[in-house]
Order: sequence, then structure tokens, then C-alpha cells
Amino acid sequence: MMAARGKLHIVLDSALAWACAAICAAAFGSAALYVLLNSPKRGLALIFAALILALLAVLAARFLPRDARFGGAAVFAAALALRAAAVFLLPCEPVSDFALMYEAAQSAAAGDPAAFAGEYFELWGYQIPFALYEALVIRLGGGVCAFGLLNSLYGAATALLVYLIALRFAPGGAALAAGLIYAAWPGALLITPVLTNQCISLCLMLLGVYLALGGGLARSALAGAAIALGNLMRPEAVLIFCGALAALVLALLARRGEAKRLLAGFACLAAGYIALTLAAGAALGGMAPRGIGNAAPEWKFVLGLDTATAGGYDDSVAYILSIADGAERRAAALEAIRASLAACDSLPLFFAEKAALFWGRYEDIWLGVESGAAYALRSAERAFFLAAAPLAFCGCLRRRESAAESLARGVLLAFFAVYLLIEIQSRYRYFIIPFLAILAAAGIKSLAARLPYGHCGDESV
Repeated sequence: MMAARGKLHIVLDSALAWACAAICAAAFGSAALYVLLNSPKRGLALIFAALILALLAVLAARFLPRDARFGGAAVFAAALALRAAAVFLLPCEPVSDFALMYEAAQSAAAGDPAAFAGEYFELWGYQIPFALYEALVIRLGGGVCAFGLLNSLYGAATALLVYLIALRFAPGGAALAAGLIYAAWPGALLITPVLTNQCISLCLMLLGVYLALGGGLARSALAGAAIALGNLMRPEAVLIFCGALAALVLALLARRGEAKRLLAGFACLAAGYIALTLAAGAALGGMAPRGIGNAAPEWKFVLGLDTATAGGYDDSVAYILSIADGAERRAAALEAIRASLAACDSLPLFFAEKAALFWGRYEDIWLGVESGAAYALRSAERAFFLAAAPLAFCGCLRRRESAAESLARGVLLAFFAVYLLIEIQSRYRYFIIPFLAILAAAGIKSLAARLPYGHCGDESV
């Protein structure tokens, strides 16, 4: 029985590692091909810059200070300074859904009881908690700039958490190199001035991950609550739980004698998440006729499986959202999906093209940022991605040493699978970048260990 468990653990662990390595390789190939086809000269320059960045990260890992307090302070300070600078240098005006939620938040801050009335919040009631957060900031005297500065703080905290999580399995230098890569990630800088729910949500979810990895029933319950708060801001917690479940299964197979402790920790994680989610639903559910859930979850699949747009927005199917009856709307959505798939000559090619576009193309330019510097950041973001993806590839190939790696790999696999099915936008990659950086830390550690000089001692928290 023990031998069978051991074999199953090796098989599942290896399968997860190789699957994530394949995702990293495909993502790198997609990005490299996209930038080359878009502009051969600029593409070659970006690939060369990515190579230099990856080499610098590996070399720096041998010489950067290993002190955790210094590393954490350096990552946090660098991330905060860069993001705050982006807020002031990249003026942003709310557009599209960002503008709609901001206007509703202004009405709510002014005491308007009908602030969240209307079709938008009836369909997308899950946007109400974030709009209420915006209303609170507005009530306290904040505006667009204040939201940008708060996003800077959340982004800096996220960078710190990347470093601290990576430090659980990578030497101080490797974790610090990965943390600094994320701290300076141009895509994160570009989205910081935007009135998006992504910054606060990702910060809270990564805080939950960090707390959960620390062990202990109380920390696990707090982790679940943090993840639930993040999910209220933007509903992506299912991806975190996929990663946590992957880490749990592998841990159960590897450490049979700790099954009770591991299961109790996961139960507390789930309990903390469920308790806060139910409490929030009870407190806020009356603010929209259909609560704070998603009244049209099928919409993301209608767009994601639209073979005419490769998973992007398609105005020709927007009529589906105007159908008031839920059953009729779902039937229309299912029919649209069937028609789209039936019209596709090759489904494997459709999914391959969709994945290549999602992982390969530049960041979005419609987010409301009004500055020529945004275009430079879009190019730089591709260079950072082309550096991080192969480092993460190397990290996935090495022997796993921590539950943090299993969790990051599980999140990456779930993220890749989910976005094969639902709508894609370049800005949706924002969620996965911290986990890519965490896996890159493992790759940096593996490559730096092969250098004959410098230090590579362990430092953990």
C-alpha cells in the first residue's frame, strides 16, 4: 500500500510538473512568435532583452543579500516607488465598465439608494462589493488618483508576498531576484492607475496563500477569509482552491502520517472562506435584485467559445444579455455556443490559436491610460514575460521542495485550462504573473546553483 502511494505521488507530481513546464514553453513560444510576427526587428530586440534579463536574474541570485528583512524591504520599496510613479506619469480616465462602476460608486457615496439599480448590476451583482469599496474611498475624499495610489500599495504588497512565498523554497538571492522581477513588471505598472478590481483582489488572495502555507488552524481560517475578501472584489478564488487542492493531494500522498493535520488545515481554510462569503452575501445581497452573484455565468463561455473572434468579445451575440428570462438566456447562450463550434473547421486549431493570442499578444490599450509611455511599457512587458516564462519552465522541471511550488503549479494549470474555455483579454494575465514569478524563483535557484561562484545558501521564513 505504501509503495502504491509512493508511486502515485511520483506520477501525479511529475505529471503536474511536466504539464506546467509545457504551459510555460507554449506561453514563451506564443509570445516570441507574436512579437516577431508583429515587428521582426522589435521582436528580436525584445527576445534579446529577455535573455539579458534572465541572465541577470540568475547571476544576481548568487550575489544578492540573503537577509529576509532586507529583501522584503527592497522588494516592497521598489514596487511601491515604481507603481506610484506610474500613477503620476500615466494619467488615466475611467472607461467602459470601469467608468460605470465608478459612477455607481459616486452615487452610492452620495447616499443614492438606487446606485446599483439597472441591468448591469442585476446581471453582474458580484461587482457591487468592489463598487462599495470605491464608494468608501470616495466618501473619505479620494478620487481617481487616490485609487491609483491604493493600487500601488496593493501591488507593492503583492510583490512582497511573491518574495516571501518564493523564500519558502528558494535561497534568499533567488527569491529576491524573482521578487524584484515582479516588483518592476511593466504590465503591473501599466494597470496600476486603472480603476480595476484586479489589484486589491490579487493582493488579498496572495495574502491568503501565504497564510495557508504557514500552517496552523487559525492561520488557515484567516487565509480562507483573506481569499474570500479577494473573491468578493473579483471572483477568481476557484483558481486558488485548485492550486491548494493540488498541494493537498500531493502532501497527503507523500506524508500519510500527517493526513489529519493536513485535512484539518484545508477544512479550516474552506470554513474561513465559506463563513465570510455567506456573511457578505447576507449583508450585501439586498443591494441588487439578484444578489451579489453572477446572474449570467454562461456569458463568459459564449465569448470564450466564439470561434469567429478566437475567444474575444463579439457584439453579434450581445443580444443574449438582453434576454430577461434566465432559462431563455441560457438556452440562447447554449445555442450560440453550439453554432460557433459547429462552424469551426478545426477545434484543436481554434484552441491553439486562442491560447497563442492570450499568452502572446501585447497588453490592452483601451484601459483609459492616456500616455505615450504606455506603449513602451507594453513592449517592456513582453520582454519580462519572455524572461520569466523560461525561468519558470526550468523551475517546473526541478524536483519540488515545497507545497508552495505545488500550489503555484496547480494554479497555473487551472488558469491555463479555464482560459481555454472563457473570454480572453490580455489584462486577465495579471492574475497569473505572481505565480509565474514564484515558479521562476525555482528556475533561478536551479540555474544559479550551477554557477561556480557566489553564494546560494538557504534563507526561509
